[in-house]
Amino acid sequence: MAEERWVSLLQAVPLFDGVSAETLRLLATRLRFHRYRRGEVLFRQDEPSLSLHLITSGSVKISRTTDDGDEALLGLAWSGSCVGEVGTLDGAPRSASVIAAEPTETLALLRDDLLTVLQADLQFALVLIGTLARRLRHADIRLEDAYFAHLDERVGRRLLQFAEERGRSTSEGIEVPLPLSQGELASMLGAGRSRVSSVLGAYQDAGLIRLGKRSFTVLQLEPLRKRAGREPTEFPA
Repeated sequence: MAEERWVSLLQAVPLFDGVSAETLRLLATRLRFHRYRRGEVLFRQDEPSLSLHLITSGSVKISRTTDDGDEALLGLAWSGSCVGEVGTLDGAPRSASVIAAEPTETLALLRDDLLTVLQADLQFALVLIGTLARRLRHADIRLEDAYFAHLDERVGRRLLQFAEERGRSTSEGIEVPLPLSQGELASMLGAGRSRVSSVLGAYQDAGLIRLGKRSFTVLQLEPLRKRAGREPTEFPA
């Protein structure tokens, strides 16, 4: 049954780590399946926050438009991630727009259904509080990067993030699909496209990465970590 498959998907999502099987089954009965084409909007900035989305396949771009009309790309979310949970919890308008970066499927949970389940399960509420706290810490780290890290380090750290979140180990290195143009990556880093392209070219010339069409491969992981100012760690197979 679809609901049993959805329970298995929920169990693999960090947002629901520690939630009881009974609550997961209850959530699964309230999920709604959606399919989006590349470029299709899941929700727009300033719209009412009516639901969160669990990404089951594909990826989405998260962007925000400033008061001056400039658009800033804030990040990517992959399969296994949730988007829109903060607004869905507090009921405030959407703080950003979310757009499918490639063909994407999601399971949506309406705000009313989420609040009903939260009221019935204190442990679920505590899990969500922990998730929001981690998001805040990550936001602090990225803000520190934006203010104090050189662009060379910021590019390296973002490449490492993508590799850790979506990389696949191969005989040549860590292959990472990346549904972004270099201009979009530059927007995410808050830098000019030419400067980011120059850093990527330097990384490739140094043999640290190989750039492909909508992908890149990390050829030397630890040297890339050193250049990005990150401590060596074991990459998951």
